[in-house]
This record gives sequence, C-alpha cells and structure tokens, in this order.
Amino acid sequence: MVDMSDMHSMVKNFPSLLTSYRIESETRETCIRLGDEGIGGILILGMGGSAIAGLYVQSLFRHSAPIPILTNQDYTLPAYVDSNWIIIAVSYSGNTEETLAAYDESVNRGCQTFIIASGGELYTKGNSLSKIKIVDGYQPRAAFPLIFPIVLNLVECVMGLKPTELGTIANSLSKKALEWENSSLAPKRLAQDIIGIVPLFIGSRNLVPVAYRAKCQINENAKTMAFFSEVPEANHNEIESFISGNEFKILPIFIRSSYEDIKIKKRMNITARLYKEEGYSPVSLSIEGSNKVEEMLAFTFYLDLVSVELAKIREVNPLTVEQISKLKNELN
Repeated sequence: MVDMSDMHSMVKNFPSLLTSYRIESETRETCIRLGDEGIGGILILGMGGSAIAGLYVQSLFRHSAPIPILTNQDYTLPAYVDSNWIIIAVSYSGNTEETLAAYDESVNRGCQTFIIASGGELYTKGNSLSKIKIVDGYQPRAAFPLIFPIVLNLVECVMGLKPTELGTIANSLSKKALEWENSSLAPKRLAQDIIGIVPLFIGSRNLVPVAYRAKCQINENAKTMAFFSEVPEANHNEIESFISGNEFKILPIFIRSSYEDIKIKKRMNITARLYKEEGYSPVSLSIEGSNKVEEMLAFTFYLDLVSVELAKIREVNPLTVEQISKLKNELN
C-alpha cells in the first residue's frame, strides 16, 4: 500500500507501479494503424516530472528509430511538426499551462493526439485519439513509473515493436533494492557522501536523461543544489572547470552503462581519472540490467531512493515544493 503523504513510500513502490497500466486494445489498434499509414515523427509534450518519460523514450530510440522521437518542454511546437506527427501530451495534474498551450497548438495543426493525465483541463480536451487516465494523488515526479510504461508502449506500438516486458523488470528491481541495502550501493551511503557538497551526475547516451532525473530529484526532494552533464559533450567545456583549488565543492558521480562502446568507455575512464588527479573524489555507479530499459529504470529507482535519504538527513520535507508554488502564484 502506497502512503501518499510519504515520498519515501511512493519511491519505495517504484517497481510495483511499473505494471499498473496496460494500453487498451482499441488504443493499441489505433497506434498500429497510424504506424502502418506512416507518420513524420512523434512529439511528447510535458514539463517537470511529466516530461521525464518522454526524455527516456527519446533517448532509448535515438539511434534506432526511423523517425524522429522528441520531447517538447515549452508552450509552443517546433515549426516542422505538422499533421503527419503524433503528439503524446503528458501532464500528471492535467493543468500544466505549457502542455495545455502546446496541445492546443498541435490540434490546430491537425496532429494525431494522445492524452495521459490524472484529470484536470487536459483530460477534458477533445480531438484526441485516446485519453489514458492514471490514478491521482502522487507528486508528479513520483508518478514517473506510472507514466513511463504508457509512453514507452505507445511509441513501441506505433513503431511496430514488441512491447517491453515490464513485469520482469519490476521483479528484478525489487530484488535489487534488497541487495542495495546490504552493499556499498546502499542509498543512504551515497546520500551521506553528498552532504555539504554539490553532486554532478554525469551520464552518456541512454543514461543522460537518468543523470538529468537524478539532478531534478535532488533539487525537489532534498531541496539542495545538483547538476548534470553528458559525455562526450562535457569533455569539450566542463572539464576545464575541474582544477585543483577550485572554490566550489563538487562531487562528480559517473553513471556508467554496461552498454558503453569503446570510445565512450575510454572517455569516461579518463575523465574520472583526470578529476581525481585534480583532487576530486569521483564516484562511479554501475548497476546491471538485462537491457537498456532495465538499466535506466534501475538507476532511476536507486537515485530516487538516494534523494529521499538525503532529504531525511537534511531534515527537509520531500513532498513540498514551496518555491515552485510561489512562482506559480506570481504567474497567476
């Protein structure tokens, strides 16, 4: 049973939430039809926690999809998106103003649209091919394991791919969580290492959005600074800031994939060594997965746990988002 008043409870139930929803046969048939007819691309609309699923799917298919699969975190759509594109609009609350504006624009352009929301204004919108309603009561960032499987399966269906078996992954994550508690990967241990220092999560390829998600979770749950970057891009700029005597306390956390090719692996290894030579204490995280989806979800689950452990150590409430609320009040 998930306690909606406890972020740790929501995060702890991450694996079980992955299997909460299945795409209905009618929606699946619609996706198959659209894929057979041919489309120009897939654009996933979302902001904050609702956008993360789109970023993961975009990353997963970046090197294999025959069409562009992109995430849009803005009020407006790119000019190249036309009526041949599929739009998947995601807003957990259903009231995200940027997503609502972008959705209305997609309808005006004649795009084929799908809606994922727990309710709100978005769920009342017409002109969609399918509306998928998810349970309410979660913080949007904690709803990621509810949203991601739906977005992933919609995209897989359109592309004519066999749906990822998330039940097996969920079972694997539950087992991993038990193993982490009694190992050097205990989430509390990494959280303790972050106290008084700014974590920089560094990923490559499919793990770049995982690094971004970790940064966001530390920001929102633990109410402290965190940043992310990606290799190889960071090797062309950020690396110059890692010099001895730097006045900023940074903890580089390398999120290492078992699917790294030789070029990325070499860059990650050398970068970590150079940072160490300059007096930093880089952390290298490795969690195996049977495929890239499991690897991404395992890291996400683990780093979500780290964020709530850090919140506990810092004695802050991971549920509240006071600064975001202040901003929204000012905007309204």
